[in-house]
Amino acid sequence: MDKENIKSNENLNENQNKFNFEYVLDYKKYKEFSANYLASKISTNIILVLILVALILNIVYKNYSYVILFGVVFFGMVGLLKITGKSKISYKRYKYLNDNQDAVMNINIDDEKITLSNKNGNKESYTFDKILDIVESKNLIILKLKYNLGIIIDKSNITEDEKQKLYDFLFEKCVNVKSKKVKKTVFGLILRRFTILMYFVMLILAIVLLFFKVSKIDDYQNIYNSNEYYTSIETKNYNGYNTKILLISKNYEHTKTYIYEFGTDKDAKRNLNYWLEQETKKQENDEYAVFNKENYQKYVVLNDEKYIVLIRKDNYVFYGIGKAEYKDELDKIALLYDEVK
Repeated sequence: MDKENIKSNENLNENQNKFNFEYVLDYKKYKEFSANYLASKISTNIILVLILVALILNIVYKNYSYVILFGVVFFGMVGLLKITGKSKISYKRYKYLNDNQDAVMNINIDDEKITLSNKNGNKESYTFDKILDIVESKNLIILKLKYNLGIIIDKSNITEDEKQKLYDFLFEKCVNVKSKKVKKTVFGLILRRFTILMYFVMLILAIVLLFFKVSKIDDYQNIYNSNEYYTSIETKNYNGYNTKILLISKNYEHTKTYIYEFGTDKDAKRNLNYWLEQETKKQENDEYAVFNKENYQKYVVLNDEKYIVLIRKDNYVFYGIGKAEYKDELDKIALLYDEVK
């Protein structure tokens, strides 16, 4: 018997409500079943879209390293699955149990149950309450069960009239199928391919933007050096990232000023808020805000003992400390910081 051309027998008896289908379960059908079962899951599609939205937001907020990290892990896993071939491994295991041959499957549906059998005499039966959903792909009808299992019916030789009679019968019998409508997987497959393509686009975009992302720390150093300040640059680890720090001073050391170059805007904002809480001993610090915008924040703390200026521009934080009597000197240093765009 030619495995590729086995005739699919569909016998419909109006009185007995009996259906019978026969086909060869080859790798092509097995792969189509796996892909379309996953594509029919609404929760999976929602997660894919939410991940894409998160990647776009990270690009907008210049968190390129997060996007790159996700892309490397995601496409690494995709590549690993392609190499190992999870669907192919499952299929080969199934084929091994069938004397290393593609199984010739027989699906028999009567008023009481659905029975699966093959030429080796293996037989399984399922009552209709085990069916949770009915899915239709390009070549298959899939009766979904729990635990990513399903009953496969090859629809290649089923007429539209016979297919509709089968659906009507199943919707009547399958009490746990909530929606009385067959799920088409075309949208789910297109959505999966689109989101994965967009993941790749986001990864390439993040790499390009990170490559062309210009460090301003040298610009800050140059402007302070030209105004006769002493500067030096050191690197420390903050939140797992190497962070450049520009130290600024005059020879009389009335003030201490630091400019931090963080990896992301989010890290800069988090550290600014932390330092502000440490200086004021308060969690609510709106009273100290001079400006509080998305890409620019400025806080000023002045009391009898000290004067603090904290400014965040994107992923850079200016942290100036001095005695209250040297307020004007620290303001001049902060003014130079704002000159760098």
